[in-house]
Amino acid sequence: MSYADVIEIPTNDDRSVRELPTLETVSDIVQAQQREGELFLRISNGPADVRSGSRHQESGYPLPGLACWPLSAEPWWPAGEHVWVARQLVSHSYLISERSRAWLLTGPVVGRGADGEPLVAPARPVALVGQGALLEAESIYAAWRCRDVR
Repeated sequence: MSYADVIEIPTNDDRSVRELPTLETVSDIVQAQQREGELFLRISNGPADVRSGSRHQESGYPLPGLACWPLSAEPWWPAGEHVWVARQLVSHSYLISERSRAWLLTGPVVGRGADGEPLVAPARPVALVGQGALLEAESIYAAWRCRDVR
């Protein structure tokens, strides 16, 4: 069974990595979310995943969408959008390597992965996450985590 057997692969928005903007600040990411609607963070080989899809790592089964993490703050989160986005970037940045990068996508949630993560399809790549945004996220999240120490 191929990914195409599980989900319709979009072909109408074929933005290559070269065409995607690189967002270098957490504010840029928050502003993109205000413009685009709900954004999700994915760390993988890159936006070409829109064609190849996600697989459940343990079983190898194709998933009905791309596994990702939400960048919209939950209603119970009182610290605001910037800290939520920073938290998501920091929490998942350990997955970044020479072969994988952080990027943002949008689309409807069509299910949940085995660990409860949203599965988005059809996914539309929105932007790449730059090194500046990752460094700033570390700073924002560290300051927030130390808020009670001061």
